[in-house]
Amino acid sequence: MRVGIPRGLLFYRYFPLWESFFEGLGVEVVLSSPTTERTLQEGSRLLPGDLCLPIKIFFGHTIEIKEKVDFLFIPRYIRIEPETYMCPKLMGLPDMVRAVLPHLPPLIDLSFRCKAQVKESERSFYLEVGKVFTRNKDQVEGVYQKAKLREDRFRQILQMGFSFEEAIHLSRTELPPPNQKKIGMEGVGVIGRPYYLHDPFIRTSMVKEVEKRGYPLLTPECWSERGIKTDEKSLRKRIYWSFGKEMVETAIRLSESKTVQGIILLSSFGCGQDSFNVEMIRHLIKKRIPLLSLTFDEHLSQMSFSTRIEAFLELVQRKEAKR
Repeated sequence: MRVGIPRGLLFYRYFPLWESFFEGLGVEVVLSSPTTERTLQEGSRLLPGDLCLPIKIFFGHTIEIKEKVDFLFIPRYIRIEPETYMCPKLMGLPDMVRAVLPHLPPLIDLSFRCKAQVKESERSFYLEVGKVFTRNKDQVEGVYQKAKLREDRFRQILQMGFSFEEAIHLSRTELPPPNQKKIGMEGVGVIGRPYYLHDPFIRTSMVKEVEKRGYPLLTPECWSERGIKTDEKSLRKRIYWSFGKEMVETAIRLSESKTVQGIILLSSFGCGQDSFNVEMIRHLIKKRIPLLSLTFDEHLSQMSFSTRIEAFLELVQRKEAKR
């Protein structure tokens, strides 16, 4: 039995858990190849131009593997924590896939809807997913608990400063990873949704330019979740979108850190939530720390990104030299 997982969107948040869970049930996980220009072209040719780049990339990945598997795992994430919501496109993702792509295998599209207890909501979700392959509840429970240990190990490795790809590889074994602790080092923070931050196709030029200047690139995972949280009373209004809330909290946390020299903020053209989040972040951290906002679409130009990042890092270095 083979389950296909497109390498896009929430893959960049939950894949280690997904992989460990399905493999624990004896199911082969089929993953699409890393994002390329062709991936983007395949997704873009079927979708309206006003849809955001991550959705087009996801469809490109889905096209690649849909005829190679027995099931496609495209869950419907609605709420991952109480009193917040995911992007509407993530809520309707299974419906979009069915409407656009022909000749699909069966979709595992169960809904993840957190009402009160996050841990219990997640456990119930995976027990339901497990029923697709076995009626042995105890087996599914055991597999889920082991998958959670893999996910915890993965997040600990990310916190040490390893890239997403490195953390996936290292988390597959229980051997301690080599020490690569970046927290406490002077670096450049980067903020955005996980599928902006960790897709190599989007982030390649950014990583090269930042590390070329001798700075480590600090993603939100370099801090614990407790360290990222901020007092919502400092905001005029609650943020009801999970990733928007995460981005704003991270921006405030990084702007208060003495080790972060500047912040690069990634957003996607066509994302209404991002347009709101970017302006809120600019307002909240203005004059505290240098900020570069980069907006990308399907006409992604690594060269123009490189030029702007290079100029931004020169500003950061000049400000650092004046201290």
